[in-house]
Parts: sequence; structure tokens; C-alpha cells
Amino acid sequence: MQTYIRSAFLSACIVGSSLVPTTVAAAKSDETTVQKTITIEIKKGEVLQIVAPESREDGKKAQQAYYQSVFPIAETLGYKRLAQMNVKQKVVSEYDPAALIFYSWPNKEAERWLYGHPKWPSLKASRPDAWSELKIYTETVQKDLTLRFDPTKYYSVVVAWFNAENPGDYERYLDGIAPAVERFGGRFIYKMRNPSFEAHASAAIAPGQITFVEWDKPDGFQRVQKSDEYKKHSKYFGTGLERFEFYWLEPKV
Repeated sequence: MQTYIRSAFLSACIVGSSLVPTTVAAAKSDETTVQKTITIEIKKGEVLQIVAPESREDGKKAQQAYYQSVFPIAETLGYKRLAQMNVKQKVVSEYDPAALIFYSWPNKEAERWLYGHPKWPSLKASRPDAWSELKIYTETVQKDLTLRFDPTKYYSVVVAWFNAENPGDYERYLDGIAPAVERFGGRFIYKMRNPSFEAHASAAIAPGQITFVEWDKPDGFQRVQKSDEYKKHSKYFGTGLERFEFYWLEPKV
């Protein structure tokens, strides 16, 4: 009974939410169309890290101190800031990040070296002074990856925690709606599967997948929801997840 209630609730969340990005639903301006596409290229074996910060109102000085202390060390190890996707709309989430920021390490060993640095424990302990929460998702890339974020497009992301009783249902849902996504101008551009996860104010339970979709038009997913594919497979969204977060993003250029 509890599984049914959870499934029905999750399905209702995705159906009842405003899935057209309200802050970017209007046509992109001429000024936007001349802005450059952001390209990220990551090689097999490199480590991709996505950071989702929720700032404290009084945390600016602590953030600056953290960056000034951590980044010189990390950058000597090959740590790079790649891109930033600002959160334009929080559709379903109790968390309120300002952005998803992409970073990379040249390999897992470089990341471990930072975490073994003598100063690291005190630096990490300062995060709560700067952010009310700082969620970090990390994956070692298994094959060469290129991501392009075009300011004339629209981007959605779902952070999904799988239901242990039906761990394959969410992928079944995504595979089932894929033809409709493509038909209505959408593309699955990246799926971060089984990332490692850290946070200082949340339960350290990693999501099963983070899924990024690029859309040609802001109502693309809303149109998908009216398709036969969605009607047939949406039940697997409810049965496949324990919880999820859904955001609309736009690249910071």
C-alpha cells in the first residue's frame, strides 16, 4: 500500500507541475542568439564533478575565503572549472540551488590527493559557514564525453533516487518516452549514473541518476506528456523512484 501511495504521489508531482519554464518561456532575444555555445570536453578516465550550491545570506565572505584557500591547491592538481548552468526554475524540489557548476579532475588520484592534504579537513569543515548546503555529485567518465550548452536552447535536469524494489523502472520510463522526446525537439545529452555524493546538511544518500535533456522549445516536455509513449510508460516513473528533483536550467555565458 505504501509503495502504491508513493508511486501515485510521484506521478502526480510530475504531471501536476508547471513543466514549461516560466522564466524562459518567452522566445529567446536576438541578443541571446549571438552568444556562444559552451562546450565541455572530458576524456575517458577523467572525473566530472557537478556542484549544486545553496548560499547562506551571510556566507559571502566565507565563500571567498574557501575559494581562495581551496582552489590554488586544487588547480595545481589539474582541477578545472568548465561551465555553469543557472537554475531558472525549481519545478519539484525542497532544495534551492542557484546553479549547477561543472568541474573536472584529470583522474581520481588527483581528487584523492586533495582530500588527503593536511589542510583539507579544516577547509571542508568551513563549508557550513559559506553555504546552507553544498551538494557535490562526482563520476569517473567511462568514455570520451562532449557536452554543448546552447543559449538558444532550453535545458531540464532531473535528479532521481531509485526505488530499491524497482531499480530498473526509471530507465524503462526514459527508454519508453525517448521517441516522443526526440519527436518534440528533445535530446538526452547526459546521464550521470550512480554518482558519488557528498553534502554537509543532507543525508548522504546518492541519487541513482542525473539526467540532462536539451529542448528546442520550452514546451517540449509538456508536449511529450500528451504523447502515447508517455501515457504508456509514465507509471514506471512512479514505481521506479523514491524521490526526485526537477529544475529548468540555462547556461551562464
